[in-house]
Amino acid sequence: YNENSKYVKDYETTLKKLAKDCNEFVNACDYDTEGSVIGYNALRFACRTDPKKTKRMKFSTLTKNELQEAFANLHPPNFPMIESGLTRHELDWIWGINTSKALSSSMERAIGRFIMLSAGRVQTPTLYFLVQREKEIRAFKPEIYYELFILFEKEGIEVKAAYARRLKKEEAEKIKRDCEGKDGVVNSIKKTKKSIKPPVPMDLGILQAECYKNFGFSPKNTQRIAQALYESGLISYPRTSSQKLPETIDFKGILKNLRKEYSIAEEILQKGKFIPVQGKKEDPAHPAIYPTGELKKIYGNEKKVYDLIVHRFISHFSENAVKESIRADIKVDKYIFVARGIRTVKEGWLRYYGKYTKSEDKILPDLSKDEVIKIDKIVVEEKETKPPPRYNPASVIKEMEKLGIGTKATRATILDILYNRNYIKGMQIEVTELGEKIVDTLEKYCKDIVSVRLTRHFEKEMESVYEGKAKREEVIEEAKTKLIKIFKDFRKKEEEIGKEIAEAFKITEKNNNTIGKCPECGGELRIITSKKTGKRFVGCSNYPKCKNSFPLPQKGKIANTKKICECGYPILRIGRWQFCINPKCPKKS
Repeated sequence: YNENSKYVKDYETTLKKLAKDCNEFVNACDYDTEGSVIGYNALRFACRTDPKKTKRMKFSTLTKNELQEAFANLHPPNFPMIESGLTRHELDWIWGINTSKALSSSMERAIGRFIMLSAGRVQTPTLYFLVQREKEIRAFKPEIYYELFILFEKEGIEVKAAYARRLKKEEAEKIKRDCEGKDGVVNSIKKTKKSIKPPVPMDLGILQAECYKNFGFSPKNTQRIAQALYESGLISYPRTSSQKLPETIDFKGILKNLRKEYSIAEEILQKGKFIPVQGKKEDPAHPAIYPTGELKKIYGNEKKVYDLIVHRFISHFSENAVKESIRADIKVDKYIFVARGIRTVKEGWLRYYGKYTKSEDKILPDLSKDEVIKIDKIVVEEKETKPPPRYNPASVIKEMEKLGIGTKATRATILDILYNRNYIKGMQIEVTELGEKIVDTLEKYCKDIVSVRLTRHFEKEMESVYEGKAKREEVIEEAKTKLIKIFKDFRKKEEEIGKEIAEAFKITEKNNNTIGKCPECGGELRIITSKKTGKRFVGCSNYPKCKNSFPLPQKGKIANTKKICECGYPILRIGRWQFCINPKCPKKS
């Protein structure tokens, strides 16, 4: 909140003016902790009224019918929800502002200039598990191994059957020699059918994961798009942790409306069964995400996300899909090779949501026991063990959820902060020198700041406030006591902390600002901020010998695409706009 902001000031002035003539107040903000706190504070400070005497609207969609019903059935304020939200706001504020100030001050003391660094109750433990993965990847020692395959063809289908285990080179070559020139015999065939239930209704985390997998959208972008769809009345409240759809929702009515644009909805209507599959997780405030049945013209990314939500919703009412796995063991000499296939026996829900899954059939030709197979080729392939995979934005959100840190509404924002502070980079997330040093230094001198355990403890305390089992003042007092102890230890080592972080900051700053080679002299092209004017431009590291320089846009965060234009100069990106830094680039003419 910035009291000098005209945007905020206009709202505040209007509320104050309207409140003078009102005798009844209703909080119609989003029905969750954040919305409850926003409304509560507006009622207290702008409307100058007693929140206990106000009413609360409870709704999960912005459709006309639901809003009218919510207004006709007003509730008293949910004070446990408000208290829980106030606890989170205050806790995050005192934790974040103190840790961030301590880090920034230690840097200023070490290098003589103020650099905004941040740490937080959720932000730092999140960075901690990313650093742990970075170290696992770095420490990983790949091992070479060999796989052996036989290749044959039947009914126009090429089959690749694998020897059952990884091999050393000598083993693989010996087995290959033993098998060369020999036919295979089908030793056994095993077919297994598996019934696969429809996917569960989506909470925000699932929606973010599905949109990243299918469209490459960041969690923050997905959240923004979903919020726009909600505000247009097209979907229910997106910031939910529920995977359940209550029977009070008019499923039949929604499907009837959807069939005007989605003919597949008619198939569900014809079956006449409107009982959706349910997930395990519940949210006391809102159901899982579902389309309201309202139809409006939408385009681009909003259309992509909406289509996914609609197809997922329709799949909830469908039958199980059935897949058949086939394993054929083929004996060559005394060695067993395994060919595997999978096929769809019953499409079920895959008819509606299959295009958003990675469920592909792998067809094997008809094989019978004791059938002789003519081997076309025997292949030895050298492979290497892989390090643990890097986190991507969607898997970070999933890990935060698993660890019980952050909320459905804040996790994507936390991730954005880590990017903006240059602690992490890339979609396959790499931790920068600065990000790693922040964690290592804090772990060394004040371990509790990076503790997932401590963060989870306070998450549970806030749940206790919500449930009426704990008081806000008690939780805040406990946090203050903990922070006082942490910062006593911090101050003793402030200079050492600053020096350790400063070196990593310089390396990260240099790496982020170096955008490529100078085509004129081979030096490094860097983004530089002028001390005189404060403006940024691209200059060469060999200045003053090389005076190659280029202007840059002065607004927007610049990212290096790591692409080189045909003219030889780097291509940068601001938002979605990509541009060559060379003003004389032939493409620009």
